[in-house]
Amino acid sequence: MATEALTEPVVRTGPTGTRGVLSTVVRLRLSMWRTSMRRSTIHLVSSILGVLGALGLLVLLGPALVLLSRQPLRIVALTVPLFTAVTLSWGVLSLVAAGADATLDPARFSVLPLRAGELAPGLFAAGLTGVPAVLLVGLSLAQVGSWSGHAVTALAALAAAVLGVATAVLISRAVTSTLARVMTSRTGRVTGAVVVALVTTLPMGLNLALATDSLFLDILAFDARGSAWVASWTPVGWAWGLPFDVAEGRWGNAVVHLALAVAFVVLLYRVWVYQLSRALTSPLSSSGGQRIGRGRFLPALLGTSPTATIAARRTRAWYRDSRLVSIALRTAVLPVFFVLQAMVTGSNLLAGTGVVMLGVLAGLSLMNDLAFDGPAWWLHLAVGVKGWEDRLGRALASIVVYGPALLLTWGVGVLIGAVTLPVPWLSICITAFLASLGLAVLVGAFFPGTAPRTGGNPFAASSGGAAQGCLTAILSFVGPAILVLPVVVAAFLTRGSAVGQWVTLAVSCVYAVGLLAFGVVVGGRRLDRRGPELLGQLGQSQI
Repeated sequence: MATEALTEPVVRTGPTGTRGVLSTVVRLRLSMWRTSMRRSTIHLVSSILGVLGALGLLVLLGPALVLLSRQPLRIVALTVPLFTAVTLSWGVLSLVAAGADATLDPARFSVLPLRAGELAPGLFAAGLTGVPAVLLVGLSLAQVGSWSGHAVTALAALAAAVLGVATAVLISRAVTSTLARVMTSRTGRVTGAVVVALVTTLPMGLNLALATDSLFLDILAFDARGSAWVASWTPVGWAWGLPFDVAEGRWGNAVVHLALAVAFVVLLYRVWVYQLSRALTSPLSSSGGQRIGRGRFLPALLGTSPTATIAARRTRAWYRDSRLVSIALRTAVLPVFFVLQAMVTGSNLLAGTGVVMLGVLAGLSLMNDLAFDGPAWWLHLAVGVKGWEDRLGRALASIVVYGPALLLTWGVGVLIGAVTLPVPWLSICITAFLASLGLAVLVGAFFPGTAPRTGGNPFAASSGGAAQGCLTAILSFVGPAILVLPVVVAAFLTRGSAVGQWVTLAVSCVYAVGLLAFGVVVGGRRLDRRGPELLGQLGQSQI
């Protein structure tokens, strides 16, 4: 009986049942969001910017979708591949951009007598209160306006909107919760790497399918019916193909698509509920039990100074901690997408941009590195680690982890001919990497950000962390662009001179090291002055 009680908690929710749980969870989600806004000006400002941005997109795209209702079917059919791509991107971005909102972490409900099936509707509804989800719902309703020429197609489009939104949200929930469980072991991390790599290349596959031969010509001729037919037979397009089938009078296809879309939503929901049940009944599970060796290689490579010790510890974390492994995967896969796309399209500029993006993302991955330590960072204060030693050690760890990957990506791009002018691109890549590192160690000393809790979902993000991320993202991407601009200009001007290219490379390396040193020194001074206060912030940094 005791075991049964642990695995099958029973809830007494009163006369309202699950609806009472749903409304309570939604109110809790909104209350936590409102509290985070009151406590932090950064969260408030960034949330306002996010809302304004979403409203701008909705005002821009919503009327355009509604006006499609006045166009012939060959143009209205564009909504099918468009929303299919949005749904697919939603699932991919949940892996590459921390798409699981962990403000209401299921493990926090484990002490309550709630079954997963009773909690899931509330968490699902709470997930729809986020700014991206509200934007998706608004655009989906505007899609109904695209098919409002006839009542039947409008009803089919409304059903497509409901099923399509549910598919998008549940994909992110099911995929991230499943991979979070898988990646708690060393073998699981390898499996997760393969899955993330394959899933991230799916948009490229869809793009190639829609941009080849007759389908590409269809779009150019404003006849998207061929592309709509292809998209409607993909799992993420089953729902969005409903109004298209009805408009063309293919009632048999409409029934099949409806059945497949409903079945897909039910499958995703059941997978998510199963993972949610496991989180409720085993909230303290972690990746313990691994045998950890003495690790002689990194001390021999880096030394035994405080800086080297911090670098070695963080380097090991990059391949042992599933939270950091997920970041490394998201960082490495996106630039590969650009390089592969460049091979298909023959755009050398796109390939070079992908390698530079790898350097920028690799550097910026250090932005919230302190949050991954959390309150355990007290040890640094207790033993008197200097601020610059902390900053430099973490930067060295990123160089050890990402440096070889950056050079390998650049080298492969050069060998396959995707990256022309290799020396100028190398100058830009090195500068982008080290400049982003310098910016990350500087900003991270002021705003440590948030991180998934130890043993939690490595793909999770809180609403507060995401809000702060919206604001810091502006600085994070505008900053490197400004810092790298002088090297870009120099590389462009010397692209025709072999000597000039090598001189630019040497000068850019010195310049990049100087930027990193500036971030280490200034960020270190910040840690020295505000260490105790920062430790207090880190006590609430893991969600």
